[in-house]
Amino acid sequence: MERCAVCGAEEFIPYICRYCGGVHCVYHRLPENHECPNIEQARAPKPILRAEKRISPINLRMLKTPRISTISTHELQALTIALLVLSLSFSIRYLFPLQTLNIVQFLEILSLTMVVIGTGFLGHELAHKFTAERYGCWAEFKLWTYGAVMALLFALVSSGNFVFAAPGAVYIASRSGYFGEGLDRKTNGIVSVMGPIVNLAAALLFLAGYGAAHLAGISIILGQFNFFRDGVAINLFLGAFNMLPIFILDGQKVFTWDKKIWALLSIPLWIAAFTIPLMLP
Repeated sequence: MERCAVCGAEEFIPYICRYCGGVHCVYHRLPENHECPNIEQARAPKPILRAEKRISPINLRMLKTPRISTISTHELQALTIALLVLSLSFSIRYLFPLQTLNIVQFLEILSLTMVVIGTGFLGHELAHKFTAERYGCWAEFKLWTYGAVMALLFALVSSGNFVFAAPGAVYIASRSGYFGEGLDRKTNGIVSVMGPIVNLAAALLFLAGYGAAHLAGISIILGQFNFFRDGVAINLFLGAFNMLPIFILDGQKVFTWDKKIWALLSIPLWIAAFTIPLMLP
């Protein structure tokens, strides 16, 4: 948990001062209460949120802000652990059968897999974080220890054929909700759709790299590992899976916001995820 810079109190949902960037508790959240060095900016009239009156419970419409996103040391550690866990989980299948084990080759595969996972999983999560912060929310990636352990266990038990890719997630707080439910539907949909869009963009980049490498006669293949093909497959899988309109996945929030946008993105992603990797030798 974060601690208040003034009194040291632990806060599960810390208040981040948008003028000085400090972390504060509920009692010291206002610039006047923590002697904010940029208090003159705080006194300038700059509305950030406005409440909408609806028959349903009040939602907050978030307005874009010029805030520059930052990643704390604690968050960087969580992202690094998640990257290592997923990279190892996706690389385990290249260890089987064990009689063909080559440690040097496996370490090379692990390094290349980290690049693929970096664009796929981390790119997806950071897209949520940066977009949410643009709308004035507090957003931070937090490691889910049980999820990280399950990712490794499932990969080991299935010989790398199944990976439970959920070592953590970006938590978003709008002050009226902790998982984005306090945002209006449009804002929540935009924040949610950015992750799969990044996966789609990354898949297209890997696909372009595959084509360019093929024309140039260059191959980055180690055993069963094909850098560009696996980059396409993993990013399409992550994007397609997250667009399922169920539970708390991105697809459920996008579907609630705009069914047309959900269909335009999810249907091509599902088709591509099941066809394109099979077409790449």
